[in-house]
Amino acid sequence: MNKIEYENLIAFHPGYYVKEILEELEMTQEEFAVRSGVTGKTLSQLINGKINLSKDVALKLSVMLGTSVDVWLNLQQTYIEECLKIKERKQLAEFLLVCCSA
Repeated sequence: MNKIEYENLIAFHPGYYVKEILEELEMTQEEFAVRSGVTGKTLSQLINGKINLSKDVALKLSVMLGTSVDVWLNLQQTYIEECLKIKERKQLAEFLLVCCSA
């Protein structure tokens, strides 16, 4: 899953942005993988939010797209932080539900 929503929180996986870029460039995953030097499997897993963005893939994306590595690594870090906030909020909601219904 490359986008997680809970209440007013949204976490976008870096793969979400890669998918958007592919659509804008009208490029297939296979073509993008070859041009960027990432395996098709890795790219697919990234786009589907099944793997975290590695430094190596961030470097390859930055070279391919003319961005900095930090842009991609910051997207990954922000995703992790937002997922933690969502998890904490869900746990708090469950705790309050149990406490209030007792």
